[in-house]
Amino acid sequence: MTTLPTLERQVAGALRRVGFADGACLIVACSGGPDSTALLRCLHRLCTEFSLSLHVAHLNHDFRGAEADHDAAFVQVLADGLGLPCSIDKQDPIAYQRERGVSSFEQAAREMRYTFLSSVASMAGADAIALGHTADDQAETVLLHLMRGTGLHGLRGMSELADWPWPKPRPGPALFRPMLGVGKDDTADYCRAVGQTYRQDSGNYMWRFTRNRVRLDLLPRLSRDYNPRVRDAISRLSRAAAEQVDYIESELASRWSGLADEDDGSVKLVAGGLAALHPALQRQALRRAYATVAGDSRTLSEGHLEAMIGLLHGGRGARSLDLPRGVWADLRDGVLRVSRGAKAMVGPALEGEHSLPLPTDVNVPVHARVGGWTVTLELLPAGSPERTIEPDSDAFTAFLDRVALGDAVMVRTRRPGDRFQPQGMSGTKKLQDFFIDGKVPREQRDSVPLLVCEHGIAWVVGHRVAHRAAAPDGEAAVRVEFTAAGP
Repeated sequence: MTTLPTLERQVAGALRRVGFADGACLIVACSGGPDSTALLRCLHRLCTEFSLSLHVAHLNHDFRGAEADHDAAFVQVLADGLGLPCSIDKQDPIAYQRERGVSSFEQAAREMRYTFLSSVASMAGADAIALGHTADDQAETVLLHLMRGTGLHGLRGMSELADWPWPKPRPGPALFRPMLGVGKDDTADYCRAVGQTYRQDSGNYMWRFTRNRVRLDLLPRLSRDYNPRVRDAISRLSRAAAEQVDYIESELASRWSGLADEDDGSVKLVAGGLAALHPALQRQALRRAYATVAGDSRTLSEGHLEAMIGLLHGGRGARSLDLPRGVWADLRDGVLRVSRGAKAMVGPALEGEHSLPLPTDVNVPVHARVGGWTVTLELLPAGSPERTIEPDSDAFTAFLDRVALGDAVMVRTRRPGDRFQPQGMSGTKKLQDFFIDGKVPREQRDSVPLLVCEHGIAWVVGHRVAHRAAAPDGEAAVRVEFTAAGP
């Protein structure tokens, strides 16, 4: 059994390591379960020694009915008995999930909980929020990350002291997890030793939650059939990964100013300098760029990082890449840009005017090299099954009316006074205004390709076809595709 001094030594050591040895205001998130109840009682016993100011917070996730109400009442009585202020609120995670379009119930509940804790911390002027996560929770977290596909950041799991995770960019207090070195059995033992009762959350046994299945099935199987000390093994892996991530982050920090330019919600990385880095530093630089734009990197997967690296090294046809939460990346003129908001359709640089051959035979494509682009034109008959691309699904492919194109077409960049009639509009529009409304970055506007026929602009490549040049559905059409040319 864990003795009183043992658990308290763990928490006291954590207070010293993170700089809370001389006083701090802590919000103690307490569900009423054994872990958070043990943490609250332990911190309360250490209040005098460490000059701590404690404030209890409990969010009633209103989906367990009377049981959740009883948990809230238990926490209130516990806080009152300890003479501590207590904030309790009741919210509906299902409604939160529906209103904000969050796909995962677990993620919605987590976001709702952190929003509540942030508001309590702001009201109390807290330095940190103390959470009752244990070594068992750490093992579950790392296993979940492994199953979803992760790198070193996922293997690191949870940190003893971490920056505010959500929502961004609103600043929040730190997250303090002083019990990552103890197990759930230890916290239950501690409660019994101090004569403290606690609640059991039936939600922890609901099989539909992935974390519960890892806790109740996977970890016990691994412990029983493979390694009885698997939790400790995963903890060692987590600590080793954390050390390596810290080292990589410190190495990148010393190079960041010469590699990146942060400006107006975007990050521009020198592609040559980035490509010359060790792969581990490349990945960290891309992760940092994404986190700078998005606010954090919690939805950035290893697959996304691989795609960004592919963009960096110029995979065939690679021009831009969509990333989670409305972030995108593009490579242009030796700069990898990570930004958010309206996506600029960009590609290789273009200068001058270039005539294009028009196809004469059905289903016989013709090709032309235009600056850094390869342009393919193909005449398709009426009802062609090749017209399968949905509108806007590929901004570098268009289906144009052969008659409207006339006898000659060319590709050029914009000129002063250029106008065109975007498809679906009743009148013409200045190209300059079109770019402004479409939030095309100023530095990219002079090199956007324009497909021009005798009647004017037929297609602003990457953006919009002109109304007159658009091929009617089902009719014969000229399929025009722009792709980034190889070296």
